[in-house]
Amino acid sequence: MEFIQSFEEAIRLHPRFEPRSSQLEMARFVHEAIRSGGSAIVEAGTGSGKSFGYLIPLLDSEGPHVVSTGTIALQEQLLQKDLPFLQKAYKKFSFALAKGRSNYLCRQKFWEVDRSLSPRDPFQEEFARLRAEMPRWSGDLADLSFVPSPSLWFELASDGDDCLGSRCEFLDSCAVRISRRRIANADLVVANHALYFSDLASGGAILPDHHTVVFDEAHKIAQAAIQAFSVSVGRYALTRLIQKIRRRLGRVPDEISFELIGLDSRLLNWVLKSERSQYRLYPDADFLDVAGGMLERLNDLKHWLEEEALDPLLSLSPKAEAHRDRLLLQTEKLSNCWDSFSDGDSALLDRVYWVEQERERSLFDLRCAPLDVGNLLRKSLWSKRQAILTSATLSAGGDFGYFSAQIGLEGVPAISLPSPFDFSRQAVLYVPRFLPEPNAPEFANHSRDAILDILLKTEGRAFVLFTSYRALHGAFSTLSSKIPFPLKRQGDLPRAQLIEWFKNTPHAVLFATSSFWEGVDIPGEALSCVIIDRIPFSVPDDPVIEAQVERLKLQGRDWFNEFTLPQAIIRLKQGFGRLIRTQSDRGVVAILDNRLFTKYYGRAILKSLPDCPQVRDFEKF
Repeated sequence: MEFIQSFEEAIRLHPRFEPRSSQLEMARFVHEAIRSGGSAIVEAGTGSGKSFGYLIPLLDSEGPHVVSTGTIALQEQLLQKDLPFLQKAYKKFSFALAKGRSNYLCRQKFWEVDRSLSPRDPFQEEFARLRAEMPRWSGDLADLSFVPSPSLWFELASDGDDCLGSRCEFLDSCAVRISRRRIANADLVVANHALYFSDLASGGAILPDHHTVVFDEAHKIAQAAIQAFSVSVGRYALTRLIQKIRRRLGRVPDEISFELIGLDSRLLNWVLKSERSQYRLYPDADFLDVAGGMLERLNDLKHWLEEEALDPLLSLSPKAEAHRDRLLLQTEKLSNCWDSFSDGDSALLDRVYWVEQERERSLFDLRCAPLDVGNLLRKSLWSKRQAILTSATLSAGGDFGYFSAQIGLEGVPAISLPSPFDFSRQAVLYVPRFLPEPNAPEFANHSRDAILDILLKTEGRAFVLFTSYRALHGAFSTLSSKIPFPLKRQGDLPRAQLIEWFKNTPHAVLFATSSFWEGVDIPGEALSCVIIDRIPFSVPDDPVIEAQVERLKLQGRDWFNEFTLPQAIIRLKQGFGRLIRTQSDRGVVAILDNRLFTKYYGRAILKSLPDCPQVRDFEKF
């Protein structure tokens, strides 16, 4: 009771305060979970005020704590608005933003590039701008007055593989070290999911020790965990390692480097046998022979680094041994990666392997990802830390089974709280009656006609969301000359600039895919219509999805109802959620997919969407 009173007193001080029963219930639920020491799952509808619903209970307990988010937009809301407000309205505390190493300059690398850059190098002019900023620059990429090219920043960014640690002469001015010191002293640290799970996979080398973590936008964490626990080998991984050894130690034995480069060439030829840009990797005899050769030669390189790399002349350099040790770790890391790709048939049961390539540039990545990230998280996270997981979209029809199974967190308290918005009054769902099914050849033309009719009816003011870039570009090509409103598509401008353009342009229309299905907040009349081209079932040729479905089939399980359908429902709820952002918003969501009414699973999908009037005929809409 005392906590609830403190919560209400603080929240009433907010300039945009309005009573929200779901927010109060969430705060009570999270507070009780934190007090009991257990984890909890909270689905809170759009507009519930989730951030205060977990921040105040978190601050009421002993820290330090971590809040992990799925988008930059939410991070900015927390850092610029919510946390500063609570510092004034609730209690004194400190907070800091944690960012990955690649956001910071490595001064050792800067010195190496400065020393080796030739006068005619194409980076010379850009590097001179950086050199001029050095006296007053913190080393944080966000504080730089211009954005360096990705190629140059790749050469300069801090990297754990290259870090000399306490043996670096630039230790006192190291931007990463200064940042780590700041977050180590904070009561609350804000991070993103990618960084959090990278920290987890690396054994906790980034974030400070903490007892409780809140995952906001928690529907994204399974994918973030898969990415963090994945392994990849790129086209130039070996070449860069050899170049780095030569630059820092002066040489690499010819017999080792020539054999490694030859194996690299054989690997490229093997990859290019397929013309597909992405395909599953099933190791054949040729691939396993290359992988075995890589392991043998990398072991030779490791032995040379351990025993012979530091000759008497080179050992006079105070950094030589430090560089050798880091290069040895990088060699071992690359060797471990190749070990993952040469495990044989037994590994195919637990992991999925695939190739991504750009044939015209002779680029490729070999990738390997776990099929059951939930088991990894049980061992490395849920058994060691308390977690609060929240999002507006975690359940399918109130059932958290899919989400819990994906992340390996079953049997914890879970609650679904409604949005404060009155969807029955604020929104309409329109599903055109006579459209063919999305897999029919004639669907593209009919759906484009429907999009144009809807946009003319709503006078623009719409997001048109597609499940593939191919569908987006096809529709844009056909309709761009027919839509009499300001029109752009994803990719015409950077994402943040596109959102600002849409907000500030009357009757704007934006064609978009994936990243615009969530994390976009455009209240008011500017966004009065969201058109979704089809039910967002997973792409069948995505290698991870394909392998997960195969695994469920082998286990004799209902892959569609256990995996594919709930995943699509959660995705569709995200897209629907772009429309109503405040209690005064009004609008229509149009889903151009008749399967909502003609297939048995359509009822489950409709039941999971906000309860609003449904219209089938254009005239009534």
